[in-house]
Amino acid sequence: MREAASGRRGGVNLSSILRFATGSEEEPALGFSIHPSIAFVETPSFLPTSNTCINRLNITIPTEENSIPEAKLLYNLFDLAFSNTYFGLK
Repeated sequence: MREAASGRRGGVNLSSILRFATGSEEEPALGFSIHPSIAFVETPSFLPTSNTCINRLNITIPTEENSIPEAKLLYNLFDLAFSNTYFGLK
């Protein structure tokens, strides 16, 4: 992956996020039968996850035990997740 001038990966856009959360690069002509949603969850990792079968993006919220990482690490985790198009087993 190429690095943008700001040090972040290039190529992450709204289409990448939609693909990560739903498995689709664009909204279907008749819309989604299950509307995409965002869930804020308490998990040990700040790497975003998704449930493509229910069109949900899971974003970790900080807790007393799990504080938010520094911005550079958080951006790298989000860039890694949203630029990943791999689903399923190899």
